[in-house]
Amino acid sequence: MPVLRQDLLTGEWVIIATERARRPETFAGKKEEERSIPPARVANCPFCPGNEDMTPPAVLVYDERATPPGTGVSGKHGGEGGTAAVADGWTVRVIPNKFPALERGVHGEGAVLGDRCGDLFRSYQGYGVHEVIIETPDHNRHFADLEEHELGLVLKSFEDRIVALSRDQRLKYVQVFRNHQREAGASIEHPHCQLIALPYIPPLLEKEYRRAHDYYLAEGRCLLCSLLEEEERIGDRIVLQNDYFTAFIPFAAPLPFSAWIVPREHYSSLEVSAEGWEKKLAPILGGFLERLSKKLGDPPYNMYLHSSPLRSEAMPYFHWHLEIIPKLTIVAGWELATGTYINVSLPEEAAGYLKVPEGEKVETRV
Repeated sequence: MPVLRQDLLTGEWVIIATERARRPETFAGKKEEERSIPPARVANCPFCPGNEDMTPPAVLVYDERATPPGTGVSGKHGGEGGTAAVADGWTVRVIPNKFPALERGVHGEGAVLGDRCGDLFRSYQGYGVHEVIIETPDHNRHFADLEEHELGLVLKSFEDRIVALSRDQRLKYVQVFRNHQREAGASIEHPHCQLIALPYIPPLLEKEYRRAHDYYLAEGRCLLCSLLEEEERIGDRIVLQNDYFTAFIPFAAPLPFSAWIVPREHYSSLEVSAEGWEKKLAPILGGFLERLSKKLGDPPYNMYLHSSPLRSEAMPYFHWHLEIIPKLTIVAGWELATGTYINVSLPEEAAGYLKVPEGEKVETRV
């Protein structure tokens, strides 16, 4: 019979509709070879090499050729105006979004405006920053296709841009996210992530901070540390793990194959994480997405980072993490009306389906 499960981090309830549950394999879509695979370079793609003049000037450029893989990266920072030079090649480019959701304003670096329309109709200047992280020069290689050191560079760019944007005192939070395929919201095929820096803390993050803080005051420890410890003890929902990160399907996963990737040691943000965190995360993230692609036929998905606010000291009660939400079912009227999701796949079965075959070591990519 159906059961209700609660996500302790947000407080939201999820309906696990066991009588409607589908076996994990029924979510598999078209196999990758059945889809039209684009070439490595597309002439009119603004993100492909040689077309740099089609985008605003980069704010950050990595050229991996400057250093051997695994020993670091040569990063060219262009500042907030976007002036990083592009050499005859690049590995990762970060550029301002040509059509930003938020921007620093047409009237210069002015302060964020306050209430402009009274108590009932509130309006504020759309101040913020919207950037695109071009993950690779290759038009047809996504996260699951990248080598670990390549994926590590993309992850490192998250931290570098968050640190740079934190210098703007008007910005409060940076949301990093990735939309894989058009069904998940990607408007350009070339692999890329995005970030939007906001002058406020998003309500969902406020809720996570508040609940995590309440738990810390009551129990004296981080909520996500406790959840992770229990998930590892039970083991049924763990998909991948190394000494530094764990990927698992959470107990109250809102949708089929929704996953969290969590540092096993407590860190509240990328900026305060141990040096080289991106190299430890790359095999777990790459391994999870590789399994998702092979098992489910490369489904659309959204991925996003939840972290502490900009310029915050290390927070003992909040634990940064990545969330990955495959687009395998339709979010419809019930979810929009109530904020409660119906998951028609048992999280334990979804995790079991993604695990490596029996007899093969979990750490094969680590």
